[in-house]
Amino acid sequence: MSEMARPLLINISMLFSVLFLWNMVMPFTRASSINLKEKIIYGVISSLMALLCMLFPLEKFGDTVFDLRVVPLILVTLYGGKLPGLICMITISVTRTWMGGENAWVGVLIAIVGFLIAIGFMNYFQRSIRKWKGIIFTGILFIISYIAIILIFLEPLKTYFYPIYFTSFAIAYFIIFYLTERLVLINIQLQETVYLEKLSVAGKMAAAIAHEIRNPLTTVKGLLQFISADTADTKVQNYAPLMLEEIERTNKIITDYLMLIKPSKSDCEQVDLNKIVRDTVALTEVLASYYAVKIQYDEKGEFHIWGNSQELKQCLINVIKNAIESIEGEGLIHVALQYGTKRGTVDIVIRDNGAGMSKEELEKIGLPFYTTKSKGTGLGTMITNRLIRNIGGRVNYTSLLGEGTTVTITLPTTKQ
Repeated sequence: MSEMARPLLINISMLFSVLFLWNMVMPFTRASSINLKEKIIYGVISSLMALLCMLFPLEKFGDTVFDLRVVPLILVTLYGGKLPGLICMITISVTRTWMGGENAWVGVLIAIVGFLIAIGFMNYFQRSIRKWKGIIFTGILFIISYIAIILIFLEPLKTYFYPIYFTSFAIAYFIIFYLTERLVLINIQLQETVYLEKLSVAGKMAAAIAHEIRNPLTTVKGLLQFISADTADTKVQNYAPLMLEEIERTNKIITDYLMLIKPSKSDCEQVDLNKIVRDTVALTEVLASYYAVKIQYDEKGEFHIWGNSQELKQCLINVIKNAIESIEGEGLIHVALQYGTKRGTVDIVIRDNGAGMSKEELEKIGLPFYTTKSKGTGLGTMITNRLIRNIGGRVNYTSLLGEGTTVTITLPTTKQ
């Protein structure tokens, strides 16, 4: 039994080392779409992890080799998709065939089964808010399949081997996924820190120029109203309302921009989040019906949070309105209120089947004056993010171009 300890530790150490190097080169995120180049790199790195495991097998009975090669295969398939998983699976299969032996085909079969199981849970894993369900289901089903293949196609092995090997495999599997999820959360926090820095710069700019712009705007507006009130000039009568409308729009942009840095004076209290979401859905259903869009609401549990009900409604209306306007023709928006992935949190998940966004567009969401709409300032999303952060929450965006966008608002709950 002791001879298995050394190669087991080597396997785990190599997996951890390559995982952290992988994160340094290409940081793990919740991005729901990666380009072809990134998929190929994912496949190559996971193949390297698998090959390193195969160099130091845990045990070798005749021509039967056992190691942790399938762990990176499942990891890259769940996080990267079919192409990276296929690259890793082919690498494992070719290498195991090249190593030879009467039971080489069993090793290839195990890799194929692991790949197919990961493919089966891939969509559920990538769309799920609670990633650990997909991880656990995939791991348990693969281990059961692995044991069945060994018992059916191989000669009985030493008695002590089975509990030690499969316990080690399960521990390594869950530790690798735990570290990956932790790295994802750390990277998200780093992205939010960078975003807050940009928000701070934008706020300082707003404070510097807003006052100077508003004064002449007020003067121009007043003079324009005075001139247009008693004039017989048809051109003035025709264009004055449009000019006044544009002045009001400019003034609103300045007001919205100032909200990014102005300390919130709103009173926070314990509010019923279920009622706020229900009211918001009811308010936006009228706009949705105008665009031939249906809103489906699903709530799972009763939730109370500490915040301002009007500001929360404003945030949710902004998000749902953006979802409605992203859909061309008939569409569906699914709003779900559910327990968060962390204890003591609640998630508001708003998913649409609209145009979606590319990875480059997702990275710019929330920046001042960036918008994917033909008419808009981009400040609504920025203000939504700020108001949510003010009450200890966060906003996460995932999107696939041509398939839709999912916005997850996570808020801390309070006891009723």
